[in-house]
Amino acid sequence: MYSIINLLCGIGMFLIGMSLMSDSTTAAFGEKLKDILSRLTKNKISGVLTGFAVTGVIQSSCATTVTAVSFVDAGLLALTGAVGIVMGANIGTTVTSLIIAFNFSDVAPLAIFIGAFMKLLCKNEKLQSVGIILSGFGILFVGLNTMASSFESLKDSSAFLSFVTASQGKLRGVITGFIMTAVMQSSSATVGILQALAMQGLIPTESAFYIILGQNIGAVIPVIISSVGTAKTAKQVGVIHLLFNLIGTVIFIVLMEFVPIGRLLSFADSDSMKISLFHIIFNVLSTVILLPFSDGLINISNKLLNFNIISKSTKPKHCF
Repeated sequence: MYSIINLLCGIGMFLIGMSLMSDSTTAAFGEKLKDILSRLTKNKISGVLTGFAVTGVIQSSCATTVTAVSFVDAGLLALTGAVGIVMGANIGTTVTSLIIAFNFSDVAPLAIFIGAFMKLLCKNEKLQSVGIILSGFGILFVGLNTMASSFESLKDSSAFLSFVTASQGKLRGVITGFIMTAVMQSSSATVGILQALAMQGLIPTESAFYIILGQNIGAVIPVIISSVGTAKTAKQVGVIHLLFNLIGTVIFIVLMEFVPIGRLLSFADSDSMKISLFHIIFNVLSTVILLPFSDGLINISNKLLNFNIISKSTKPKHCF
């Protein structure tokens, strides 16, 4: 029971650390980032680069994509630019997993200490925000270590091992990743938990790869929700995001039948790094493959929404 409570505590600290980093970065630099988002998206490639840069800084692909939805809805951003932002945001969100893979646990307590003093002693609001970012960074790694140690304690629990085993496999892995991310509303959190499991050797990297595919699909849920009540073009951003991750997932499921990705990543010095590299490869390669077909994604999303509108107009007023 203590291990379960400790695990929940670790997950909580991890999520709080991520939230502090994201919210404080947005508070400190949000207006500038929004200005960058609206100005530097003249074409699809600049949109990808902008989406990557903004998400890499604020550590939230959801925030970047939701902002893109609101900009399209307000007429401040063309749909073609938004498509690039969506793809770039998917790449940018992998920065968190890379930070975790490098494991800065040794400096985490110092980061919390310095960050707390900056928050308490600095008068400048941006410096206070930087202090919170530092503290969030430290709390994230303390939470990660707490999770990892809890998983170590749970190694002998048959119920826990049964749960982990049940999430392994191709389809089950994708479904598990989707559910975890849909519940947590954070793909980075799902990847972080996977990396903590991998640190204790509780999940094979191949199984983790399929869970990552699922979490990319689950990451679309908040964007879809944010587009409810917006103009049709804004709704298309959410649909395109879903199509991008679904098609990318199908491509990789087929690719992994023929390419031993786990073996190709054997040079990585830890399973945590392998998971991070796979996350990066998936999003970068999906973007390279699908960016040239972005106009096609726009057309498909348009047809899907038109079909939905037709369905609604022909639906009986009363259902029994």
